[in-house]
Amino acid sequence: MNVVESEWWIIDLPPEWSAEQDEETIFITDEDNVGEIAITTLQKESGVVTEQELIEYSEDVSAEYGAPLTVNIGELTGYYFHYNDQGYSVRDWYLRCDGLLVLITYSCSEDNSGMDDACVNEIIGTIFIKESE
Repeated sequence: MNVVESEWWIIDLPPEWSAEQDEETIFITDEDNVGEIAITTLQKESGVVTEQELIEYSEDVSAEYGAPLTVNIGELTGYYFHYNDQGYSVRDWYLRCDGLLVLITYSCSEDNSGMDDACVNEIIGTIFIKESE
């Protein structure tokens, strides 16, 4: 298992997956480049991310693609969307924990939709929120 660590969380990756990071986002891909997981984390200056803030943050996706499913992943709670957009199959998670807003997107071509779903679910299910100092 490979481990990817940000300032706020840790996630486990199977050996055939790798990660790269830019200033704001961590990108995770498998060796076949079928699809990509992008994880962006925003930290609120003070206080917790509220349910209402999460609703507002995801309202554009909800308005265009329908109501989300409610999900719990470890310490994170939030919303999950699955939709097709311009030839891509997209899975979005809008998640919150304390003062963190964690945005996860998995996208691949519509032709490959579902191919990596089980592995992506397993990867995302390993996310562990670090203790705040």
